[in-house]
Amino acid sequence: MKKSLNIFVVAVALMVAQACGKSEKNQEELAANTTPAVEVAAVSVPTLAEKRAIIEKKRVERAEQRRIAFEEMIRTTPFYTDSEGYIVYNKAEVSPSFKGGDDAMSKFLNDNIVYPETAKEEGLEGTVFVDFIVATDGSVRQVVVTDAPGEDVDQRLRDEAIRVVRSMPKWVPGRQHGKPVHVSYNLPVTFMLH
Repeated sequence: MKKSLNIFVVAVALMVAQACGKSEKNQEELAANTTPAVEVAAVSVPTLAEKRAIIEKKRVERAEQRRIAFEEMIRTTPFYTDSEGYIVYNKAEVSPSFKGGDDAMSKFLNDNIVYPETAKEEGLEGTVFVDFIVATDGSVRQVVVTDAPGEDVDQRLRDEAIRVVRSMPKWVPGRQHGKPVHVSYNLPVTFMLH
């Protein structure tokens, strides 16, 4: 339909140009200037599978960038003192873990994430990277979203990721020299429409 309409518009433009006494050169220029409309109409919209592949590729790239930055941070700053005065390890001898392991954590996230309705209606998807501290008692505290410059994840998805991470049950705390310690943790929370 659009292609037929574009061809009709070009034909009408050529007839008007001819009727107004335009030269053949001007007619060719007019036809050349109207042709891109046909090409623009032919641009395809990515499929759901293509959109998901793009999201996954971005997530993997961002995770790798974060891993490299994290390794550098561990090398230069193995621990720090947080705003509450606690010593927090960037990496402990024994990392904190979600009770039941990664599968249990995935199940918890899948069962508890409430996709923001307006974000769902707009078809928004993406991965939110959430940083938090697993305390010595296994509780999750100081939950924040850490976006790299230029990341464009919607604020509604960020807010939901923070909410669901704050609601997590207690973890098995990390350990250093056999004692429980506060450990920073980064968790990617991916939002995908089904």
